[in-house]
Amino acid sequence: MLRNAMKNPMFVVGLIVIVGLFSISMYYYIVHEDHIPKTFMFHNDEGQLIDRAPLSPIQVGPFGTDKLGYHLFEQIIIGAKYTIGIAFLVASMRMALSFVGGVLGGTYLQKTMRTTSGIVDAMQYIPISLLSYFILRGVLMENGMDGTFQYSFFERMVFEVVILTAVAIPTTTVLISNETYALWGKEFIESARTLGGTRIHILVKHILPHLGPRMIIIFLQQLVSVLILLLHLGLLKLFFGGTFFSPDPVLGDEYRSVSAEWSGLIGSTYEYLAYETWVPLIPILSFVLVILAVHVMLEGFKQSMESQSGKRNKKRQYSEKQADVNPNSFYFLNEIEEENLPKRTASR
Repeated sequence: MLRNAMKNPMFVVGLIVIVGLFSISMYYYIVHEDHIPKTFMFHNDEGQLIDRAPLSPIQVGPFGTDKLGYHLFEQIIIGAKYTIGIAFLVASMRMALSFVGGVLGGTYLQKTMRTTSGIVDAMQYIPISLLSYFILRGVLMENGMDGTFQYSFFERMVFEVVILTAVAIPTTTVLISNETYALWGKEFIESARTLGGTRIHILVKHILPHLGPRMIIIFLQQLVSVLILLLHLGLLKLFFGGTFFSPDPVLGDEYRSVSAEWSGLIGSTYEYLAYETWVPLIPILSFVLVILAVHVMLEGFKQSMESQSGKRNKKRQYSEKQADVNPNSFYFLNEIEEENLPKRTASR
């Protein structure tokens, strides 16, 4: 399955982008300990002050600085491991829990799942971003009065992962349950039952192998869903790991990300989109690049599955062609002439 997908160029390109960004970010953490250079003022060769932060990519390469003078390039590199890592972790937990519930529901609780699927389908219309925001806000937002968090960084991270996982469990479980239930109605499953296969044997030998490709597609879809959910929370000033909040009656409230995760960079800088375009545009383009890479992987995987299915059909057609009986390859020992056949009487 994955071996065939690795032969598809689209899948390989998307995978290289994702793995490459994550590896570079981890390398920067190990070698440079996530150090972020700072350039607040820009001087010319004569030492005269030209400009102050935020500085453009022309003044400070390659991506410029934010309003505090921190270089955006290093922030993008640091935030890659958090953005990709949290999306991968949450999508994996969603799939693991939903897979167990969906397979058991589609196999042993088919009537119950059909009854509850209507209620769960209605949950798709609930804005998950707003629901997650109201649950997470009290934990992730720093107290602006005393400048402290109620919980540690690890506790905030675990709580956020649990909530982001839980909000998608019902719909994903019903989706996998429907996939499992549909497989139980296939003709080859009926044949396995006719031959005496038990439910456990059919589940292990036939249902789970056929669910595998579909689970990878759902996992990649969940990966995109988590990235978009993080982006929405970032626009609502709720950043992964926590939000530094500094109320300022003169310059306005300031929100900063604890982890430099990309949705946090977007949420804390998108006010500059009108006049300092590069400041929010750099993390936005990075976010778009990751989502596009996952979509390219998804399309590549679908193409590899269709190609594999086409090869199987060709092989089956070839086998059927080989199995055609040649009428000249045998003869009847007692051939009866047509005129000697008994005549049938029409019955009324």
